[in-house]
Formats: sequence, C-alpha cells, structure tokens
Amino acid sequence: MPEIVRRLEAIRRSLADHRLIVVSNREPYLHRRENGAVVVERPAGGLVAALDPVMQAVSGTWIAWGAGDADFDVTDREGRIRVPPANGAYILRRVHLPPSLVRAYYYGYANQALWPLCHMAMDKARFRRAHWRAYGEANRLFAEAALAEVEGRPSPERQPIVWLQDYHLATCPRHLREARPELFLMHFWHIPWPAWDIFRICPQRAELLDGLLANDLVGFQRPRHAENFLDCAARELGARVDLDEGTVEYNGRLISTGAFPISVDFAALDAVARSPECEEWMGRLRRRYGLDARKLIVGVDRLDYTKGLIERLRALELFLRTRRASRGRVVFVQKTAPSRTQIRAYRELQDAVEIQIRHINEKFGTPEWQPVIYLPRPMPPAAIAALYRLADVCVVSSLQDGMNLVAKEFIASQIDGRGVLLLSELAGAGRELSWAVAINPFDREGFARAIQRAVAMPAAARRERMQHLRAYVAEHDIYDWMMQLMETATRLLAARVSTRWLADHAEAVRRRITERPPVLLLDFDGTLAPIVSEPALAEMPERVAGELQWMLDAGVPVAIVSGRRLDDLRNRVGLAGVIYVGNQGLEMAGPDFAWVHPEANEARPRIAAFCRRIRRRLRDLPGVLVEDKGLTAAVHYRNLARARVEDVRVAVLEEVEGLPAGALVVHQGKQHLEVRPGVVWDKGRAVLALLRRLADKEWPSRVCPIYIGDDRTDEDAFRVLRDDGVTIKVGHTPYATEAQYLAQDVDEVSRFLQLIPRWLHAPRVHPASGSASDH
Repeated sequence: MPEIVRRLEAIRRSLADHRLIVVSNREPYLHRRENGAVVVERPAGGLVAALDPVMQAVSGTWIAWGAGDADFDVTDREGRIRVPPANGAYILRRVHLPPSLVRAYYYGYANQALWPLCHMAMDKARFRRAHWRAYGEANRLFAEAALAEVEGRPSPERQPIVWLQDYHLATCPRHLREARPELFLMHFWHIPWPAWDIFRICPQRAELLDGLLANDLVGFQRPRHAENFLDCAARELGARVDLDEGTVEYNGRLISTGAFPISVDFAALDAVARSPECEEWMGRLRRRYGLDARKLIVGVDRLDYTKGLIERLRALELFLRTRRASRGRVVFVQKTAPSRTQIRAYRELQDAVEIQIRHINEKFGTPEWQPVIYLPRPMPPAAIAALYRLADVCVVSSLQDGMNLVAKEFIASQIDGRGVLLLSELAGAGRELSWAVAINPFDREGFARAIQRAVAMPAAARRERMQHLRAYVAEHDIYDWMMQLMETATRLLAARVSTRWLADHAEAVRRRITERPPVLLLDFDGTLAPIVSEPALAEMPERVAGELQWMLDAGVPVAIVSGRRLDDLRNRVGLAGVIYVGNQGLEMAGPDFAWVHPEANEARPRIAAFCRRIRRRLRDLPGVLVEDKGLTAAVHYRNLARARVEDVRVAVLEEVEGLPAGALVVHQGKQHLEVRPGVVWDKGRAVLALLRRLADKEWPSRVCPIYIGDDRTDEDAFRVLRDDGVTIKVGHTPYATEAQYLAQDVDEVSRFLQLIPRWLHAPRVHPASGSASDH
C-alpha cells in the first residue's frame, strides 16, 4: 500500500498545475433502465478497467459517448455527472451520438476499418466512404465537448492536459489544435500500430496521421508500435523523424512518441482475490463443475477474432486427442463477453466458437466429464477472480494484441501462486512477462505441447514463475503507467515553454556564467566528439582539445561526464587536470582523487555474466555490438537493420528480468541500451556529488555549472541543475528535454566553448601557433 500511495502522490504532483481531461469512446459508467429502475454498470474492457482507478485518484473530467438508454436522464444539461456513484471522485461528461452515427462511426469505420487494419486482419477490413465521413463527424463532436470543458471553466493556474484514448479518436486532435493551438494534447494508442506495408492499405492514411500529429505526445504499448508510427509519418507525410529520440517534426511542430505499456490495478485485483466473496465463488464453482479432482485451464476473453479463440480450441482438441491420459482429468473453462455483435464478423466468430466447443464436448465428453465449460454470461469481479485463483493454467492466445490485460489480471489474482500463464508471443504483454510460457497460436502442435507442459509443471516451478510475474506486475502497475505518462507530459509542457536555442540567447547565458565562477561539465559522444558508427572510432577534434585546455588554463574546472569507461574516456581526451566521470557517474577521477560507487563495484561479476549471455543470444544479429564497461554494459544497435531493433530490446529486457528483482536495470540511450547495476545513481547525482567536492554544499551560491550533453542519460543532470546553472542539450529535440537551451550540433558546442574565455577576459592560446589572442 505505501508504494501505491507514493505513486499516487507522484501523479498528483505531476498534475498539480494542470487539469486532466480524458477523452474516450467508451464511458467508465453507464446508466440503463432495468425493470423500471435506473441501474449503473461499469462496461467491460481494458481501457475502462485501467483508467478508472487513476481518474478516481487524480480527479478531472472524462468525456465519452453516452451509450446507456438512461445516461442522459441522470446528467445535467451539459451531459455531466459525478462518478463513481459511491464517491463522485471525478466528472463524466457524456457526448450524445445519434444511433445512425454510432453505426457508421463506431461499428463502421472504427471497428471494420481501423481495428482489423491495426491487427493485420485484412480479410475483415472494410473502408467505406460513408463510414469515414461519420468517423470525422463523431471526432468533431468529441472535440466540441472537450473544447467546451476547457473553455467553459477557465482556470489559468491549472493548465489543461487533454488526453485522448485509442483508435476511435484519431482526427479529434486536429480539431482541438486548430481551435486552441496552445493546448497540450496527448494520445494513447492502445492497439498495435501496423508496419507501413500494412498501413498503406488504408485510403485515409494521410488524414489519420495528420490528426494524430496534432498531439504533443503520442504513446504506444510497445517500442515497435512507436517506430512503425514514425516510419509511416516519414513515408506518407515526408515528416522528419528521429527514431532514437522518438520525435517527429511536422508542420513546424515537434511531436514526441514513446512506449508506455499499460497495466492493471494490482492491489485492487489482489484484494478482490482475497475477499470472502471470491472464496464463496471458488466453492460454488468447484461444486457446480466438479473441479476438485481435476486440473483447470481457464480462458477469459471478449469474443473478438484477434484473441485466437478458434486457434485455442483447436489446440485443446489436439491436446485431448494426443494426450489420452489427460481425458477426464483436465477441464477447460472458457469465459467470454459478447462484443460488437452488430458486426457480421463477430457474430460469425461467436457461432464458430460455440460450434467448436460442442464438437470437442461431443467427441471427447463422457457422462461424468465435460471437457469444455462455456460461460458466456456476465459474472461479477469476485467470480472472475475465483476462476483465476482456481486455474492451474490461464491461456492468452492473441493473434495480435496491443497489450492484453487479461494476462496481468490473472497474475494479480494468483495469490496462491499455483497457476501457469500460457501467453501468446504476439500479444504486447508477451514482451514484458518473460516468466510466462510462450506460445505461438498459429502453431497448433506447439500450442498443444505447451498446454501439456503447463498442466504437468511441478508445483515448485509454478510458484517460482508466478512469484516473478507477480513481482513484476506489482511494480509495473496502472499507477506506474500513469506516473510515467504524466511525468513525461509535464516535462514536455515545461520544456515547451522554457527551452530556447543557444545561439539566440548568448547574452543571457553570458550574464549567468559571469555572475559566479563557471564549472564546465561535458558529455563526450555527440557533444565533444561527433557520433560515429562504432564507439571505438570516436575522436575528439584537436580544436576542441585546445578549447578545453584554454578553459583549464583560465582556471575553469572541466569535467567530462560520460557513459564510457573511465580509462577509455581518459585515453580519448588525454588532458591533464580534467576530472573524468565515467560509466554514467559510477566512477570518477580527478588530479587528486578517485572514487567508485561501492554497490556498483560489487556488481561487476553480474555485468560480465550479462555480457556473456547477451553476446551468445545476439550472435546471429549482424550489426549488434555488446560493450562490457566493467561497471555497466551497452548493447549498440546503430548498424542493425531497423526491423530487428525490437528483437535486441526484448532479448536485453528478458535477460535482465531473469535476474533477482532490481539487480540490473535497462536505460535507453542513443541507438543503444545501457544496462546498469540497480543502484540509485545517475549523471545528475554524480554531478551534484562532484560540485559538493569542488565547492562544498554551498555550491549554488559559489559556482555556476555549465552542463552540455546530447543523450537521454544527460536529462538527469539537466533536471538537477536547471535552477542553479546553464544546461544545454545538443541536437534537434526542442520540446523533449529538461535543458534550458539547445545547441544545433557538435560544431555549435565548439563555438560556444570559444566564447567562454572571452566572456571571462582570459587570454586564449592557439594550439597551432602558441600566440595569445583576446578576441
């Protein structure tokens, strides 16, 4: 519980100066008439389950389509009502959509064009012009509701963040941007974003991209989805993209993208699983279906063709046909929720599922045993938790999925630690939950073998796997997801207002660094030395060495702060008097001191072992370089084909997740992944320690630190020095940094370094001639 409180406080702090307005198609609460009375329902679906607890925590407004037949009977004239009914924690504003518009917009374009397109089910995709026009009209109505919410309640002290959800609202951001250019807009795309060769099939691809690029931040479930989106923007619109920074320049604006894997409210699901109601349901289900002496396999799904239900049932049939000993000993319970039944493909799927279940039961069933139990009716949360707790195996067999929260719900409900998760490698969750048993739903024989393996797995192995899975989901829960997104959004908001190009503000910088004696803190690669194809080829130009020497001669402390090893850094710079800070700050050495982070030093064997394992695992990927830096490791993929980058990320994450929790952590660098010991340390903390060494704890009043860097790892230093120094980001990312100023490239850094001695009235000696100059 304390961890949840900490995360909620972090989210609240992030939003302290902002009002959160969520816009989605689906509403979190629905009012309908039942036997003459109005009842409240919470619609099924991953988005509602994920966002509702967060909205209760942070308040704000949720705008959504009012789909219930009594929805507008209980709202005010603006369509507003406080929800949940128990505590009214936030405002729900409902959008009225006529039934004909719903049919064409929601059941038409959203779910017969975009949904199959993004899930690569092209045989089910239907692109009709009338549906597209309805989609645009519905998006306009959502935008009008959001604008009314923003404009109708002015609050200058709390700037709004408008957060749009999913594929139903791709063109809504463009309406908002044109009406209110200053708004901060962010969009989370919950489903996969397809590769260009798939996306180009869509006739409205340019309009969809243009709409989404009206946002300031676009989030996806997986890095590959973000990369696919950037690739499509570059190919279709000619936008300028930076894959490492995850940014795209379009129509004079810079949009950030990123991967933020969604999760569940682990603590709430855990509590339901421990409740007396869940225990009662467990007893009821055992008695009704005779589960006590049998192994239970469970599937919980919406009836959707992306979930691999037919493939699952066919694998189960093969399992029962080839593993005769399991007959009578294993029961499969399939819990379903009807979905989009107005669409023929979904009705046909429901019929096919029911036919396949009848076929299996007729072929293998006996008077004493029914192999498949089908539960198509709604069940309360406690009953679903009971199914999860009873399950020896839970099957998630998605053919394509952005995430699939069922996998995480099962883990959160597994308080007994006895279940095994069979998880499709084609689901987004498959990239996170490495302790699940991976399946390919298209490989029927392999799927059947995985079922057998899971059913027969020893209890100790089950517990170990589930222990790791529960620790991961508890750490990476819905509040962690929200915290990462909101912190990213608020950083971008702050940077959008305050970051400026260095060349345009030289006089302001001069005033700052002449008020107090400067301390120069510089990254190496991409700041002093141009980025090259391999780390070993990097060289610092002679003129830069001369500029640093001038700085030292003028009495300015100079520190090189890099991810490189200390000895490698010293050899490449080669200047006496420089303070070298290597391995992201984990080691330092100056003219009169040397220091290594003690906990990181103890992790050297673990780093070396990781490097050996990852080299073996990636040996067949040409262009990958694994660099063992002693205290840290770097896996470079600059020379790797773009399509294989995700394979590198997955391999690195799986190797790290296989270690004890927190032993090693992974950080994204510029075209590389950095693996570090799980110690609370970074360039920001290292710089603060160094400044205290140079000017004691009163350093903010005694020196002016100048920090220049180009990498994401430099953001920690930018953050801690923002109020007390000069921070400069190198590269074309004007809205994606904590730095106060931006330099175009390494050459502009060099020109800036030449200015400092002049501002300090220090003579400069040209290395070539040895003559002095005071210009």
